[in-house]
Amino acid sequence: MPDVFLPGNLVRIKDFQFEDGSSRNKYLFVLLRDGTAAYVISSLATSQNKLDVAATKSGCYYDRRISTYYHFPAGEVIGTGDFYFDKETYIFFRDNVRKIPVTDLSQYASNTDPFAIAHVATLSNEELKKLLQCVVTSTFTPEDLKTELTSFKDSL
Repeated sequence: MPDVFLPGNLVRIKDFQFEDGSSRNKYLFVLLRDGTAAYVISSLATSQNKLDVAATKSGCYYDRRISTYYHFPAGEVIGTGDFYFDKETYIFFRDNVRKIPVTDLSQYASNTDPFAIAHVATLSNEELKKLLQCVVTSTFTPEDLKTELTSFKDSL
């Protein structure tokens, strides 16, 4: 299997296991890769606008109630390829930017299901910079991750 856990990649994992023990299909944005680990946005990408935020274009927004969040309009192609979300999609940053060993992510690969892990798009450097900037300005991103992500963003 090719290495899909590279910076800027949007990856779909079938039956992703969450910290609470639940599992479902999940999209992950890979923000950074440092040898054996990938920094990913692991949860809370949702088409549900339960917080009633106002976003119209793709990009980072600020709401005083929830800090920063990122919005992808429905039907707008993300990065390379033809992938887009069918519904308005939001990333609300709440303890969901994590460093995960690539071996843990690769465990989802399956010999019986070639689509268990799928690379669906790659963000351009400019798009990745915008997403990283949004992540590092969130009050919910841990300081140590902010430092590493900022350094990477500045190197792009």
